[in-house]
Amino acid sequence: MGETDGGEGRMAWHVIECFEGKDREVYGRLAALGFEVWRPVLKVRPSTRWSGKPLEAKRQKPRYVAIFGRYLFIHIEMTDSVYGAIKEQPGVEAWLCFAGSNEPATVPDALIEHYRQFKPERVDTATVYKNGDIVRALQGPFATFHGVVDRIDSRGVLCVEMSIFGRPTPIIFPVGHVELVEQSRRLPIERDVKQRPRKRA
Repeated sequence: MGETDGGEGRMAWHVIECFEGKDREVYGRLAALGFEVWRPVLKVRPSTRWSGKPLEAKRQKPRYVAIFGRYLFIHIEMTDSVYGAIKEQPGVEAWLCFAGSNEPATVPDALIEHYRQFKPERVDTATVYKNGDIVRALQGPFATFHGVVDRIDSRGVLCVEMSIFGRPTPIIFPVGHVELVEQSRRLPIERDVKQRPRKRA
């Protein structure tokens, strides 16, 4: 295990997965309870396109969009009581855990530092990823590392399993931080359905 690996008696970063649309609410509640929780956001300015009402865009306030969707980062000393207290918070769906276990995965300090310095730019979001796709990290401490897409947030945030600390570890990547290496070999749903024999009426 590396120096950033967590465990009882040691402060480490972990990831909380919230229910869709509840990340801001959970962030506010945990921060009020005194936890060091991080929810990076991107300031999105309103469109200034002509809509027939020239003052309409000026009246609109900028929106703040969570870069990592419904995922929150929290810096804690993991204990049974802390684990249970946060897991039972309204709006919390689960801890992000090591593959095949119920142990909350730790996030390397170097990755958190990279994300803190990360300044989002406009990126090509045309690539559509699927569960099982093999991708390569493009930036940060895991640049050139390969991993398998485990799940995809509705806002395009990827949860990728990589071999870190000697075991499969889920890592969260924003759009544009990975590139596709190999697509999943699973058959498309439409093709699979066509192969099924039709029942006669």
